[in-house]
Amino acid sequence: MQTKYFRTNKKEYCHITDDTIFITNTKTPDRIPLEHELGEGWGIMSVLNYLTFFFLFVYTAISVTYYGVDFIKQPWNYAALFLLFLSFKRMQDGFNSSRTPTLDRKKIRNVLFKTPRFSYPRLVIYFDGPEGKILRRTISVLYKQEALPVLKETGLLK
Repeated sequence: MQTKYFRTNKKEYCHITDDTIFITNTKTPDRIPLEHELGEGWGIMSVLNYLTFFFLFVYTAISVTYYGVDFIKQPWNYAALFLLFLSFKRMQDGFNSSRTPTLDRKKIRNVLFKTPRFSYPRLVIYFDGPEGKILRRTISVLYKQEALPVLKETGLLK
């Protein structure tokens, strides 16, 4: 199987063919992994995000009923509200992202290459998921100079 590939920062390789994009742990793949239509929605991180949101929401609700109008005067309540907002955003991102190892190139809507200042560069792929939902798959790239020529050569980035 002839593929173009680049390394990810999780000791894996992102292989790109004419009709699929898949992630494996070898340079020379002998098979393409199966596409999981149902993502890992109940992974450990998802459960921890739900529990964090639940406990912060309960704390905020009890704190508002206990303090009433003085809720604003307590400084730790600001931290609780901020953490509640962050956990809500993490839960929301979990519903809109996917961890599938294989993507069909016909389903891809958009591809972005982001290079943050203090982190690894990453490839963000928006694709059609089950039930017409648009999902996002983020692939962290180990070396930008290795991935960009492969992405341009395969036609994912213009």
